[in-house]
Amino acid sequence: MQTRCGHGMRRSAGAVVFGVLVALAGCAAQPQSQPAAPAAAQPDASALAASKPVDYRLFAETSCPASAASYQEWVAKFQSYALHKGRPEPVVQTAFVGVKEDPEISDRAAKQPEFVTPIWTYLDRAVSDDRVARGQEKYRANKALLAGIEQDFGVPPGIVMGIWGIETDFGNNFGDHNVFEALTNLGYRANREDFACAELLAALDIVADGKLPPARLVGSWAGAMGHPQFLPSNYLTLAVDRDGSGTADLWESIPDALASAANHLVDDGWTRNLPWGFEVKLPARFPYGEAELDQRHPISHWRKLGVKTADGAALPDLPGNTSILVLAGHRGPAFLITENFQVILKYNYSTSYALSVAHLGDRILGGKRFAGTWPVAEQPLSLEEREEVQALLNARGLDAGKVDGVLGLKTRKAARGFQKEIGWPQDGFINKALLDELRKRRAA
Repeated sequence: MQTRCGHGMRRSAGAVVFGVLVALAGCAAQPQSQPAAPAAAQPDASALAASKPVDYRLFAETSCPASAASYQEWVAKFQSYALHKGRPEPVVQTAFVGVKEDPEISDRAAKQPEFVTPIWTYLDRAVSDDRVARGQEKYRANKALLAGIEQDFGVPPGIVMGIWGIETDFGNNFGDHNVFEALTNLGYRANREDFACAELLAALDIVADGKLPPARLVGSWAGAMGHPQFLPSNYLTLAVDRDGSGTADLWESIPDALASAANHLVDDGWTRNLPWGFEVKLPARFPYGEAELDQRHPISHWRKLGVKTADGAALPDLPGNTSILVLAGHRGPAFLITENFQVILKYNYSTSYALSVAHLGDRILGGKRFAGTWPVAEQPLSLEEREEVQALLNARGLDAGKVDGVLGLKTRKAARGFQKEIGWPQDGFINKALLDELRKRRAA
């Protein structure tokens, strides 16, 4: 995961590992986002480099360390905990040699682009013409491999190519962080100790099982590795040795990397021969309160409401439940998504990420740009403004959840409740106009 940029903390690419997600979203996309929070004063770099290891034998930790007086003490406490959990002492001793504190990692964890960048800006960067062109070259070079993966796993080439491109720009940006260093920094500085401890134990298992030496475990600031940006736990359970070398190599083997990405999606519930979805046109009186990830209905439901494809045709027959997404409100494009889009979200729980994966894959295989226009004149809200929206919604008795600036499903539902009160389209789109209206009515 990332850095690529840093996949952000997901199951691996997988289930949400950090409470909000999260999402890598597309480290390879590398959108330049505005700061999500003021930068804290950082320790002097030379002092960090000079910090000395702490002897883990001074501790007898039986649980993941929740606190420590210093980074090196946290590392020592984790080593003690790892021994308690049965990891071999020689591996525990050697895996952390040379790790050092890196405040930049916790800073990146607070600024993941898929959560602070407008969807239209994120898409422009993640699905640029240059990336599409390079993806088409990679597709031609690996067409037979991708056809075989589709036959064996049921995941089409476009989706595999989309993940490869968004995750690491087709292998151009794996990240250069030692995984043990990245994860210990997340545990110590970014309040991700449970996630960090679980993934560090998995990384130790990779080494102890003789799969890879510690030096090979290199990846993003979030600890994600190789072309598909797998966390250590995902490597252990989902990595595939497609080329038959005896080891799943996510860094040097394209067959292993792409088959592993497909296997990850299958493990999360991918349905063979089901598209991710497509762009649609909504009727003038569409009930926007139904346009959300958790509103799932058969395709017949949307037909009755007058939903058409982007070119005005009737919706095709699709199995299972589907949803409508309007990621920029009623003035932006609309999408009908299937259960397979929900599977992409499990790889990285960000709608910006999932839509970018799907759209990049379509474009690589010759698909068109989206027909709808995005409200690009909208100015993104700052962290303080996003938190203010949540606080004002909560004050009105509309449960927006934790005031953390992450405008997720709960906050969007609360926004819809406010929009209903004031007679606006209930699209859940949170912008400056909504914030201004909340401020005007704060005493009501």
